[in-house]
Amino acid sequence: MTSMLPFTPPIVKRLLGWKKGEGEDKWSEKAVKSLVKKLKKTGGLDELEKAITTQDSNTKCITIPSLRPSALERRGLPGPPPDGTHANR
Repeated sequence: MTSMLPFTPPIVKRLLGWKKGEGEDKWSEKAVKSLVKKLKKTGGLDELEKAITTQDSNTKCITIPSLRPSALERRGLPGPPPDGTHANR
C-alpha cells in the first residue's frame, strides 16, 4: 500500500494490510492512525494487533472511546460508512 500521508508508522501499515474492501484509502489510513494513537495511551495496541493477526476470539476486549461526529469532522474524518457497517472487535 502506498501511503497518502507524510509518514505512516509500521504498525499502521501492518493493520491496514488486514483492511477488507476497496476505496477510501486515505480515510482508512487516517482512521487507523487515530486508533493507534488512542490505543498507545491505553496499552491496547498490542492486544488489537494480536486479535487481528491471530483471528483469536479469546483475546482481551479493547475499549475505544467513541468520538462525536463533530469531533470526527474536526479531525478530517467522516462519520461511519453510510451503510451502517462497523467492526465488532
